[in-house]
Amino acid sequence: MTFNAPSPFRLPPKMGTRSYKTYQIASPINTHFRPATCAEIECEAYTNGWTFREADLDEKLRYIVTHAGKRYERKRLTDNGDWYLVFAPGQPCFGASNHVVTLERPELYLVGRGDWRSYSPRDAKQLRPEDWLDDCRNHQDKLATVFNQG
Repeated sequence: MTFNAPSPFRLPPKMGTRSYKTYQIASPINTHFRPATCAEIECEAYTNGWTFREADLDEKLRYIVTHAGKRYERKRLTDNGDWYLVFAPGQPCFGASNHVVTLERPELYLVGRGDWRSYSPRDAKQLRPEDWLDDCRNHQDKLATVFNQG
């Protein structure tokens, strides 16, 4: 038997979305992180350099890679005849715009109505960690009581 589950796999809910609560601990990227340099995060490409096999680059990507203003040499690194673009260490990598470091701010403890179908952090209530945990425990107790009543 073959079972093709959607990703992520979720069982179909038995109740409407308003019958559920979502508990979330969040560290939003726009408030809890800042952009970082390759040197700050000790980026492997920045530290050691990196290579691209020329045969793997289509025309557009080859143009971007070779005209990005980064230092590189064209070399044969293997005996199979392939050419490689070898980029020197100590320069920002091509993923530098994605590097971030944490601002070490406390996480946001959120609780809101709904499940994955309708929950939105914007509509959720932010609680202190101890109040969030207490709310979650009370909600679990309520569910257990209903479940045990049959």
